[in-house]
Amino acid sequence: MPVIAPGPYTKTLVIGDRAKREAHKYFSEEFSGKKGLVVCDENTEFIARRDFPAFESLTFEKGAVATDTNGDAAALRLSKGGFGYAVACGSGSISDITRYAAAKAGIPFVSYPTAASMDGFVSSVAAMTIDGRKATLPSKAPVALFADPAVFSSAPRRLTLSGVGDILGKYISLFDWRTAHWLMDEKLDDDLINLINRAIDKMLALDPDSPGFAEAVMEGLVMTGMTIQYYGSSRPASGAEHHLSHLWEMHCMSEPTDALHGEKVGVSTLIVLDRYKAAPDEDLAAEYIKPEFTKENLFHIYGPLTDGIIGENTPDPLAALTREKIKAVQPEINRMVKELPDTEALRDYMKKIGAVTTLDEIGLPNTPRFKNLSMKYAPYVRRRITLLKILNIKD
Repeated sequence: MPVIAPGPYTKTLVIGDRAKREAHKYFSEEFSGKKGLVVCDENTEFIARRDFPAFESLTFEKGAVATDTNGDAAALRLSKGGFGYAVACGSGSISDITRYAAAKAGIPFVSYPTAASMDGFVSSVAAMTIDGRKATLPSKAPVALFADPAVFSSAPRRLTLSGVGDILGKYISLFDWRTAHWLMDEKLDDDLINLINRAIDKMLALDPDSPGFAEAVMEGLVMTGMTIQYYGSSRPASGAEHHLSHLWEMHCMSEPTDALHGEKVGVSTLIVLDRYKAAPDEDLAAEYIKPEFTKENLFHIYGPLTDGIIGENTPDPLAALTREKIKAVQPEINRMVKELPDTEALRDYMKKIGAVTTLDEIGLPNTPRFKNLSMKYAPYVRRRITLLKILNIKD
């Protein structure tokens, strides 16, 4: 059992063999007399029916995306059906659909993960696709999480490796958080940083073929996901590596692929890491020019999503940034870059365990042009300071 303190919203966390038993006990004690709805998809429906046979269920199609349309459909079912709580029986999209719907219906929900594939199970925000644009919406964190190794360890190995990619992405998210602290005085929380680093270290210390590896990945995902609750935003767990993933998920630069979120984060982590490693050899301040953040400059990439992207970045998060500030901070940035893992060593680890490492493996163009355009425009997906946003202005 991991040492994960309950958060401000998720008061009960059970990861282990007794998870299903504890879940039913929790339902009877906390939701006595209330009706529960299990939300699942066609891949996890058999788990929902097997582990919660007395519950009504709402099943989405395979590959269902977390959109406001799906979220609204789930919210309508919850409200019209007189349900007192919901259970998210699935992974990323089902979790976001359920948390969005539960918040809209004004009822609590419980997380029952079926794969150790991403870190959003206990998140208090929902990563939703709204009119084609990836957006992080205030939502509802689960009041409890019950993760049974017999369930999530039996998921296809690809899903667990996706979770590995999401955890490894924290190298970049923590770096970008510290960079924003030095450049813009953004608040840091050392306890959360240490929590995430412990999650990474524990996962890397285990043999990927050992029986407990999937459980360590799940623990790491829950630990890193809890930092979102503690901090109040996804800042500790999402940096430039997630921005590339979100850009690709908008499908404005490429056709949709069946790549998993964590797979995209793992590949983007290697891309961003390689770019950051060159930063100490550059004078970031000398070439810094404030960007012309206009519809004309963004439309050829974002197309009809451009207005939403401009709105996301208004007011300009870089308005107060000066060359003098960058010059003063670059020695600290250079020091932090040296503490990042070696790109080739991380790539070798990912290849060794069977994780994807290249753009073509996730169905995207593996060309310098696509990679460079991704790095140039991904930072605008979120109104968030990252080193990549600074580097791309310079570039």
